[in-house]
Amino acid sequence: MSDPSYYLDGTLVTARESEVTAASFANGANAAASCSPGIGIGEDVAAVAGTPEQFTLTDQDEAARTPQNGQHIGETATPINIGTVDADGDGTMTETGEATLASLAAGWTSVVPT
Repeated sequence: MSDPSYYLDGTLVTARESEVTAASFANGANAAASCSPGIGIGEDVAAVAGTPEQFTLTDQDEAARTPQNGQHIGETATPINIGTVDADGDGTMTETGEATLASLAAGWTSVVPT
């Protein structure tokens, strides 16, 4: 099974934390809120099925998905993360890399940015 994918905008997290200092905007439901999971991203699943007519390596702007970006409406796009769920049950995610699709044969991978 793939590690979960999620999207958090660090700038917005910081802004919200200054509004309510006792709350965490970086864990719990926040990692799965705002339609943030990368729909269709399945890390370590090789041989993504499809033809160019059904599925393309480029996004709607004809850019490669290296990494795949996400964004809140009206905000700047940043990479969708791949991570592991912490064992303590509070919903905190530990990022292991960014969701990347370089080839259909390799499938989605988690790539640590350089």
